Amino acid sequence: MLWHKIPDLESLKLYLTELFVRQQIPHALLFKGEEGGAALPLALGYMQLLYCDNPHNNFPCGICKSCKQTENLFYPGFHFVLPKFSQSTQKSEGSEDSDLLKIFYSIFKENIFLTFDDVLKDAKGKNKQAFISVQEVHQIIESVSYSAIGNKYNIVCIWNPEYMQPAAANKLLKTLEEPPPQTLFFLICSRPEELLATILSRVQKIEVPKFNDKDVVDYLIINYQVEPSKAQEIAMICQGNINKAIQILLHYDEYIALLDDFREFARLAIKYDVNGIEQWMRNYESAGREAFKRFLEYALDILHYAIMQNYQLPQLIRTTQHEKAFISKFYPYVHFNNMEKLYDLFNTAYNNVSRNTNLRITMSELFLRCNELLKKNTTNVKN
Repeated sequence: MLWHKIPDLESLKLYLTELFVRQQIPHALLFKGEEGGAALPLALGYMQLLYCDNPHNNFPCGICKSCKQTENLFYPGFHFVLPKFSQSTQKSEGSEDSDLLKIFYSIFKENIFLTFDDVLKDAKGKNKQAFISVQEVHQIIESVSYSAIGNKYNIVCIWNPEYMQPAAANKLLKTLEEPPPQTLFFLICSRPEELLATILSRVQKIEVPKFNDKDVVDYLIINYQVEPSKAQEIAMICQGNINKAIQILLHYDEYIALLDDFREFARLAIKYDVNGIEQWMRNYESAGREAFKRFLEYALDILHYAIMQNYQLPQLIRTTQHEKAFISKFYPYVHFNNMEKLYDLFNTAYNNVSRNTNLRITMSELFLRCNELLKKNTTNVKN
């Protein structure tokens, strides 16, 4: 069962169990945690507990009929929702690879700490925007309007509710205000600040922490038979995110390629090599919107570590040796005089790409502004 697969977090599991035992479960819970962490499996594991016929020691029994159904994330009255492409997009792709829900179930069987980016990597239509539509929310509301079976709950689990269209969010809000009897909503969210304030006011927030290094090391050794020294190196890099640890382990060459992409980006931006910039942008246009979002996230990490190096805090730099070598040369270009503008620039680019703005325009603006900002520090960094 899922809770057995999640390292530690025993106090949080106990808290959720006590809510169940006392019959004090709020009708709407928001599991807040970064993607690739425990928020998703924790919420789905809670669903398994609530449906179990014979829970034992605060865990689902794993052998009853309900447990066998929920192990495959299926149960009458359980509804799992995630962002999808529009129906027209799926039809135009001509393949069920575009069905993000099917892709999710396939990946989840192998990695319970998956992210939405993992799902999108296997989907066609990479440059399309996934979202939760008002029609999807309407179907949810219609489904939970029927009475729950026996003493069980109707449970709606929404993964990445920040992808809801405005009309969908407003429609959900009305149901959160007056939910049907025996109905629970689990919202699993990494960016709750993007939700309507009125939705946030109607949910109880469950803060799901990152894992510590030992949890990650143990998980890699037990589940992937990794050598302890390599597991410790990866744990240092992933900063408590098990999915990131898995991806680094399985795709180390691709992870290193992000460093190569950023190194080339910085070189092209500083020199403003027009021909090189054109080729770089074409490569990411071909790779797709989600690939460029991953690059921007990686770039923000590199900027952060460059600042740490500038402030002579190398003990806070948790990277590979390749990245440390690059940062040791790159850090003079990121300093007190430009760091805030650089952070704002890359964050804005990420938000624009997430909102389906023109990819080429966003990349062109990024190169132009970085050419202005990436200048070596000529004064001492402020202490």
